[in-house]
This record gives sequence, structure tokens and C-alpha cells, in this order.
Amino acid sequence: MRKFVKGFAVAATATAAVLAQGGTATAATTWTANPACSTVVGPGGITYTNNDGATLTATNKTTTPITYTHGLAALDTANTLVAVQEVTDTVTYNTTRRVYRSTNAGCNWTQIGSLNSGWVIKATAAKGGRAYLWSDSGESGIFRLTGTTIVKVTDPTPSGITGLNVDPANGLHLVIGDYNGQLHESADGGVTWTAKGTTPGSGLWAYDVAIDPANLNHAIVGTMSNGAFVTFNGGQTWTAATGLDLTPAGPLGVNAFSAAVSPVDSNVVYVQGLDTDQSDAGHPSQGRHVYRSTDGGLTFTAVIDQNADVTLVNGPSLYPSPVNAAELYFEFGSNFQGWGTDLYKYSAATGQVTKQHNNEHEITAIAFNPAFPSTLYLGLAKEPSHG
Repeated sequence: MRKFVKGFAVAATATAAVLAQGGTATAATTWTANPACSTVVGPGGITYTNNDGATLTATNKTTTPITYTHGLAALDTANTLVAVQEVTDTVTYNTTRRVYRSTNAGCNWTQIGSLNSGWVIKATAAKGGRAYLWSDSGESGIFRLTGTTIVKVTDPTPSGITGLNVDPANGLHLVIGDYNGQLHESADGGVTWTAKGTTPGSGLWAYDVAIDPANLNHAIVGTMSNGAFVTFNGGQTWTAATGLDLTPAGPLGVNAFSAAVSPVDSNVVYVQGLDTDQSDAGHPSQGRHVYRSTDGGLTFTAVIDQNADVTLVNGPSLYPSPVNAAELYFEFGSNFQGWGTDLYKYSAATGQVTKQHNNEHEITAIAFNPAFPSTLYLGLAKEPSHG
């Protein structure tokens, strides 16, 4: 039974074992600060919340009408975060991608560089004060950030990157997935690469590849029409996940748009997808679900259905809690008719989805404070109003 209730309870604090989105266990011990500033000083579009989005901390600047903060990560350097903003001039429509850093737990942000390629840029933290800034939109671009130095590294695949994660014990050891579901591994920070194993199958299109932050040999590939596949041995063998195709089952299959592995428990995997046959049959959910696995991605159960209170689009980013494998964050935002954004939190313990609404156009990135994981950092989008 899947329920919906309004209002968040403040998340319980606990010692963070590892950051979500490819952070490192070291960060939980090096961080000491929980931001207490009433205003975040910087470019705008980056804020934090201590109550799961019930209130967002004010910023001293308002971003321009076309700004997306896609990359956001907490590093293992004490109280340090990195963010990437994509800003498009509304007159020339030239786009710049700017890299910002905060060294006081997110209260002040300064620009430390810019990127010359990539479209949707994500940020994945790595051991040793590093982060990898990367594109998952089909354009090329992987950058290694160390301190304030940004270096473009080799892109191992022409098909585009669909996932990236880093060995928690070695910030130069990383694995990516491409649009064929093929895994590629680097032991030198992205300078050279080796293909790992095989693809999940011939002719598959991978929407997303979620690589386990605790075990780079464990990955889940979400595909077009063919559901999801999981490997536990670095792509040497793949197994088709079960439980995604719901009643009525049919020939069109499931689009598994996005996936995430819990940083707390590798057995817990989340997938968001569209059951096309169910959608065509007029199901109340329109075939849109978030699924949960407790066996590493072998079998799934639908735990969230789209309904009047939960909106699921194609491929929302999924953010598992860094301290509780039963909790997952995701969002829906739109500037259409001034809708704003809903920040959702799912609890497997209660079966409930809760939400908080704000007037921002979208939340495009979430990171967690390693020492105080109930503090969420939010990257925001600003789009021209319409509707």
C-alpha cells in the first residue's frame, strides 16, 4: 500500500558513512560545520535547507532567467563543496559553465574556473579533495577537479556517458558507463581507460548507469523498453532485473530512466521508470513508478506510483539518503504557470511519500552535509516564465 502525506518530519541526524552521489567516507570525519548563515553569498541558485525543504535559505543574488545548477557535491576537504552552473545569456544565447567552491559549509561561494564543453554537468566527489565534473547528455566532457585546479581528462567513449562513480579508497580509480551499458575503468584519474566486461545485450540503449559507490563492480543499467540489468562482477555477466513490468504486461516493456544505489546498503537500489503497456492501457499512474530492490537490483517492487500528489517525469534524479537506506529524495519542478517545485521524500519504513513545495523553478542537484546529513544543499534552476 503506497501512501501520501504532506509535510516532512525533520530527518534524524546520524554519522554519515559515505556521501551520496559518489562522496567519500573521509568527508564524514573531516567536516565539522553545519551552516547557520541566514543568507548564502554567491552567484545565486545554490542554497541549503535544514528541514527537508520546508524553508530554503535566502541567497544574496537572484540568478539570470536561464541558469541551471547541475553539479553539486560535498568534498572530503573539511566543509568544502563544489558546484557547476550553466548560465545562458538571454540576448546572445551564449552559454558559460562556471565552477564554484565553498569552504565554509555552503555559506559563501566563489568562482574558481569554467568549463569549455559538456551540457548537463554533474559533480561526483572523490577521495583526496577531488571531484569529477561530467556530462551525461551525450556530449563529451570529463574534468578532474583537485583543490582549485581543473583538468580535462580523456573521454573513453564516443557514445556519451550515462554514469560515473569513484572508488571510495582511491580518488584516481573510477568507472563510467556509456549509452550502450558498457563499463569503462580508469586507474589514473581518467588519463587512460580500459573497457570492463561486456554490454548487457546487443542493441540496448542505456538511459542511466548507476554504479555502486561502495563497489565499482556492482552496477545497474536502466534501458529503453528493456527494463534494467545488473552486474556484480564488473560487467562480466549481466542479469535482467524482474518486477519492473507490471499488470497489464505486454510487448512494449519498461523504460528504466534513472537508477541509484544506496550508499548505506548496496542491496538497496532504486529505479524510476515508465511501464509503456500500463500507460497505454490507461492505468491511473500513467505507468510511472519508482521501484525499490533489496537484493542489489535483481528484483524490484513498485513503491511509488504517480498520482495527484506525486508527479514523476522521465528520468528524475534519485538521491538516496547517505545515512538511511530506507529514505529517498527526488523532485518535480516546472516554471509553467508559476508552478514551482515539489521536493519529495520516500520512506520505506512507513511506505509514505512526503513533500514540501517552494517557488523555485526546479531543484537540479542535491548534496548532503557529511557531518550533519539532515542538511541538504540544493542546486536550483531559473527559467524564463511561461504559461
